[in-house]
Amino acid sequence: MACLATPLRFLPLSRAELQLASCLPSGQSFRWHRLTPAAATLPDTPSSPAATAKPATAPPEEEWAFGWQDRTVVLRQEDDGLYYRSLYPYKPPHAAYAADLASNTTLPLLRSYFQLDTPLVPLYSDWSERDDKFKRKMAREGPRLEGIRVLKQDEWETLVSFICSANNNISRITLMVNRLCASLGTALPHPSSFTPSSVHHAASTIPSSPPPAPPSVDPSTASAPSLFSFPPPDALTAPTTESLLRALGFGYRASFLPASAAHLLSRAREADQTPHEYLRALGRADFVAQGRGGIADAREKLLEFKGVGRKVADCVLLFGLGWTETVPVDTHVFQIAIRDYAFPASRTTSLTPQLHDRVSSFLATKWGAHAGWAQQVLFFADLKPAAATKTARNKSAAGAGGGVFERLEVELEEEEGEGGAEEKKLSFDEEVAVLLANPGTKRRRTTVLQAAVQTGPGAGVLAVKEEEEVELVEEDETKPAKAKRPPLGGKKGSSKGGRRTSSRGGAVKMEE
Repeated sequence: MACLATPLRFLPLSRAELQLASCLPSGQSFRWHRLTPAAATLPDTPSSPAATAKPATAPPEEEWAFGWQDRTVVLRQEDDGLYYRSLYPYKPPHAAYAADLASNTTLPLLRSYFQLDTPLVPLYSDWSERDDKFKRKMAREGPRLEGIRVLKQDEWETLVSFICSANNNISRITLMVNRLCASLGTALPHPSSFTPSSVHHAASTIPSSPPPAPPSVDPSTASAPSLFSFPPPDALTAPTTESLLRALGFGYRASFLPASAAHLLSRAREADQTPHEYLRALGRADFVAQGRGGIADAREKLLEFKGVGRKVADCVLLFGLGWTETVPVDTHVFQIAIRDYAFPASRTTSLTPQLHDRVSSFLATKWGAHAGWAQQVLFFADLKPAAATKTARNKSAAGAGGGVFERLEVELEEEEGEGGAEEKKLSFDEEVAVLLANPGTKRRRTTVLQAAVQTGPGAGVLAVKEEEEVELVEEDETKPAKAKRPPLGGKKGSSKGGRRTSSRGGAVKMEE
C-alpha cells in the first residue's frame, strides 16, 4: 500500500513513565504489532538526533505499530523518550495528513491514549507506601515492572475487545480482534511500506500520484502487508456478521457483537448522539459532571450490552472510560487478593457478584484513587516471561530424584464446518482470505497439555505445559493419517503413557 509519512518526531519521556515493552502486551490492548528490526522509525537523515550511535552489544531496535482510524502510528522507544511517525494511505485530498503535517495531530492522540497528563512515578511511590508487597515486588523485579500505565482506549474497541475476552487468553483475544479488523476494518499502511521518499514536510509537496512501492515489496502484487482500523458499530450489524464471526473462530461470542452493536446504535439514536458520544458520556469525567451518578450507574449502562458481565464491564470502565479506581476482578485477581493480601475467602469459593464487589472494594481501599492502575502492574507481574517459565519448568522436572517420568498428553480438538479435510498451514492474511471466501471452511483448535509425572516415591505432577494451535482445513479433501508421538517412559498397554483425545462432540478415546 502506498503511504505518506510524517517526519520522525520525538516525545521526551522516561521509561519510568512509560515502558512500551511492558505496557502494551499487558492485556489491555490487543492490536499493537511488535516489529523487529525497526523500519519506519529510523532517522530521516544521518544528522537526526535519532541517529545516536549504539554500542555493538545493543539489542536490535524494535518498533510498535497500531492502526488508528485514519493512520498507522509507529513508535520506537529510547531511554530518553519516544520516536514516532504516522503513516497515511495515499487517498486524495489528504486532509488528515495535511493537518498532521501542519499541527502534529498525532501528539494529542498519544498523550490521550497513554494518559500522559497523569504522572506515573508518584503513583508508584504512593502504592509502595500503601502496600509493602507492592514495594517488595518492585524491588525484586525492578525495570520489568516500570512504566506500566493504564491506556485510555477507544470506547467501542474496548467494549468489543473485552466481550471477546470472556473465558479466553491474551493470545487468542489478540487473534480474534485482529481477524475482526482484517475482515471489517479499513486497510492502513504497514511499516514495511515506508520509504524515506514517503516523508513530506508540507502539504504542497504531496505528489499528484502514489509513490512507488518499497523495494522489499513483491512487484507482482505491488503491495505490502496492511494493518487495519477497528470497524465501527454499523459495520457489525449486517445480517451476515454472525456467520462471518463464527467462521473467524468467535464461537458463542459471534452473536454478542452484532447484538451489542445494534444496542449501541439504538441507544445513541434515543439520546440523539453518535455511538462514540454515547459511550464517551459514560466516561468518568462526563458522567460525574452531568450528575448522572457514580461508577455503579455507569456499570449498569454497560451491563445492558449482550455478552457483558461484571468483570467485562469493569474492564471497559477502567481501560476505556477513565474510571481509575475500578479493579476488575477475575479468578486470577481473586487469587492474588487471597494469596498476597489475606482476603478472607477460600480459594475454592465461587466468584459471585457480591464477592466481586467485596474484593474490588478491598483492593481499591488498599491502593487508592488509581487502584485499577496498581492492579494492572501486579497483573502483569504474574505474567511470567516465556523464557523464565520454560526454565523454571525444566528445573522443576530435572531437579527431582528417583521414580519414572512419563509424559501425559491431552489433545482437545474443536471443529467447525462439515466434511473431511486436509490440513494446511496458512499465514494470518491467507487464513482470513480463505475464511472470507469459503465460510464453510473448517477450523481446528488443538490444545496439547503435557505433564511430567513422577511415579513411585514422591509421586506427583512436576511440570505442566500447554500449547494451542489453530489451523484451517479446507473441505472435500482426504485427511491424511496423523502421526502418533510415543509417550516418554510409558508402558505398552498402559493408559498412563497414552494420548487422551476429546472432540467437541464428547467422544473420548485413549491412543497408545
